Amino acid sequence: MARATPDILKLGDDPQRESWPEQLAVRICWHYYMLGRTQQEIAETLGINRVRVNRLLAEARRRGIVRVTIHSKLAENVSLEQRLAETFGLNLVEVVIGDAADESQLAEVLGRAAAGSVSPLYEDGMTIGIAWGITLKALAQATEEKPLQDAAVVSMLGSLTRRSSVDAYEATTDLAARLHAECYYLPGPIVCDSEESRNTILQQPMMREVFLKTQSADLGLASVGGLDSSTIRLMGFVNEAEFEEVSKAGAIGNFLGYYLDAQAEILDHPINRRVLGFPPSDFIKIPRRVMISGGPTKVPVLRALIERGYFTDLVTDSDTARALLGEG
Repeated sequence: MARATPDILKLGDDPQRESWPEQLAVRICWHYYMLGRTQQEIAETLGINRVRVNRLLAEARRRGIVRVTIHSKLAENVSLEQRLAETFGLNLVEVVIGDAADESQLAEVLGRAAAGSVSPLYEDGMTIGIAWGITLKALAQATEEKPLQDAAVVSMLGSLTRRSSVDAYEATTDLAARLHAECYYLPGPIVCDSEESRNTILQQPMMREVFLKTQSADLGLASVGGLDSSTIRLMGFVNEAEFEEVSKAGAIGNFLGYYLDAQAEILDHPINRRVLGFPPSDFIKIPRRVMISGGPTKVPVLRALIERGYFTDLVTDSDTARALLGEG
């Protein structure tokens, strides 16, 4: 087999900061998954170091070039799925093995696991509303290509920011590309600098068009943020002073950009009046609503939402499932 050329190998250690060497990654994946060779053997064959082989394998998984499917479930998870469905009147429930290092890693695991479960719900002519965050980005990237006719994917949160790092959480583009669907964005910041600027943006014809499109959605895909772990906070859209205020006011978590109280109501706080997102009161009107989320910090807001009937389907991990059932 021909060795990779020197030009291909002049790349840094971080595959996200370099020009993505897809052909090299595909070659590595073939040797590893199809031929059963070790990473050291692949490194020697292709004339690169083993660390690079390991990183490109991981990046290929992240980009969806390689997908692993396990055709069996733990019996205990099947039992949890049945009890969740019966207790909360849910349609589809999938409980996966968590065992992640932290909630960020768990979010990616849940997103990838949900991709296969949600895929059968995509149909020609439908409009899909999707939020953003680690979980939904992972779902979009793990979605198998499924060309639809006359379909649309609509963002349920503002899409504009000065920071390029927000692309790591924006799922609309990836999902629309995999479904060959029209892509609609909310053309404004996720959190506006004032309530007045938010109201001005909402009055724009383009914004009204997208909101109307979202209101006609057939399927909604969402996740939640724990009070201390929401992507809104991690990205710095809420400063520490605002976070302390909203915490003291009784917030238990974040949903579609809004901080909610223990009754799953939007908290009466200035930060919520600056959010450019699809309101939960409209989300609940979407016929099929899939929640993909899990982790200890998210249990309170998940429980509040599930008790209010905010979603019809759930993908979560076993620990969160037990906690929702009062067994954790």
